[in-house]
Amino acid sequence: MNGKEAIIEAILSDARARANSTLEEAGKRGDQIISVAENDVRLYREKNMAESYAEREEIVRRRITVGNLEVKKTILATKQAIISDAFETAIKEIKADVKGYMNLINGMLVCAEDGDVVTFSESDQSLFGEKWLKGKSDELNKNLVFGGYGAFAGGIVLSGKGSDKNLSLEVEIASIKERYEPEIAEILFGA
Repeated sequence: MNGKEAIIEAILSDARARANSTLEEAGKRGDQIISVAENDVRLYREKNMAESYAEREEIVRRRITVGNLEVKKTILATKQAIISDAFETAIKEIKADVKGYMNLINGMLVCAEDGDVVTFSESDQSLFGEKWLKGKSDELNKNLVFGGYGAFAGGIVLSGKGSDKNLSLEVEIASIKERYEPEIAEILFGA
């Protein structure tokens, strides 16, 4: 080989060596970058999966809590409906005992003042009227005025000059209910 070809061969050989060295270095550097990227992706996935699981668990926990509250509200509403039904039944039972109911009305009339207007329940038209009230008025030595019939379940309403007295069964039963509802709930539901 002559000198010129040897120099060219040396330059090419040197260039190939540098190119191979650069390729090898680039390959190692590329492998490192890929390794770091794969590790970052793995960490990112793990972190997001953990956050995703935590978020899902929180959503499920909230839905369970809301569901439990709805169940409790439904149970409470049912208990209140049962108690209300019991008091409505109590009104029917009070009125079913006609003699006892008439004694109750007589007792309510004792609260009347002279000149009061007495309104009876529409459902009591067969029991009480103007003539019956006139007899009670004479018996009590009070001037009681027949006020007709009102839209309430039973009892009476006394309307006077100074004040009115609502002695309807609804009001009387509501007063009893308010006073004794916790005890009634304990008896009916054990809590």
